[in-house]
Amino acid sequence: MQAIESKYWREGIDSKALLVCFLQKLPYLLLMGVTGAILGSGLYLLIEVMTSEGIIYQAETEYYIDFADGRLEAKDYYNDFTWNDVMATDLILGNTMEILGDSFERDTVKQMIRADILSDVRYLTITIEGEDSEAVERISEATRVSLENFGKRMEEFDSIRQIENNGVQQKEESLFTWRACVLGALIGVLVGAFWIAFDFCMGSKFYTKQAVSQCLGIPVFGLLYARGNEADGVQERALQLALQYQMEKAEQKRLVIVNGALGNYAQKCYDELVSLYSKEQLGTELEVQDIPVTCREDFDRMRQAGGVLLAVPFGKSCRESVMEQMNQLENQDCKVLGAVLADVDKKWMKLYGV
Repeated sequence: MQAIESKYWREGIDSKALLVCFLQKLPYLLLMGVTGAILGSGLYLLIEVMTSEGIIYQAETEYYIDFADGRLEAKDYYNDFTWNDVMATDLILGNTMEILGDSFERDTVKQMIRADILSDVRYLTITIEGEDSEAVERISEATRVSLENFGKRMEEFDSIRQIENNGVQQKEESLFTWRACVLGALIGVLVGAFWIAFDFCMGSKFYTKQAVSQCLGIPVFGLLYARGNEADGVQERALQLALQYQMEKAEQKRLVIVNGALGNYAQKCYDELVSLYSKEQLGTELEVQDIPVTCREDFDRMRQAGGVLLAVPFGKSCRESVMEQMNQLENQDCKVLGAVLADVDKKWMKLYGV
């Protein structure tokens, strides 16, 4: 059995069967995507609520910088970084603090001010943000005076003057819920796809007759669908003819169907075969043997029969159980003629091309 298992793993992965599993699981992947989207957006909103600082007020003003004649090089180094650095010095912030008085802390005011050069270096945007609308307004006005004084004192400028004041407004939070939704959906689909691929590549499930034959080293006579079997169906007819031929060579016209895994798959095969074909068409009497087999009389009965048919379930995690059952039958000198793939999903097989 070890040699059989080693050969089975060397056969590689049936990529077509894997693709069919993905196609059949598309509704599941869609559900995983929807679940991921809901969880992603919900988690994002929860984090936003937990980390929210409350209502934030914002005052945005724009200034025009008139550079002095002959000082064009000043335009090159007065960028975002430079302005944010200069705004925190005594040249501007110091003047702002003198205007505001002792009711404000310098570090707090410094953190509230942001300078941006959004396009042209001659246009400076100053943004003041804080939780107190009155304080934001006072700091914005004090900053205006400080910037204008700075423009008058520094030789690089002719002047700095305010050209737009949007007043104090409540800041609108930029929620990226849709991005969290898309990211959550993508993660959900990837997790689902990974699980499908992992589950398939573990090799514990049988999807095709070839996989059963490669694993057990015995012929697979055919398959029986979970529902919709037909007496003249290609697979059903192939199974009937194979059993008929095998039993013609056997001395005892009695075939025992044995479960290859826990479940009632042998009984399902028995019921389907009896409903489809007569005893003459099968060339044998059928019996069912459940597992685990613990009674010596059961093994004696199987040894005396014309042969044993192993019922291997489709799409169930049963490889180890089936191999153990096969090993037990061999140890008891029970003649295993072959196997049948039972409880097969008909739609899956149609997608696979059988």
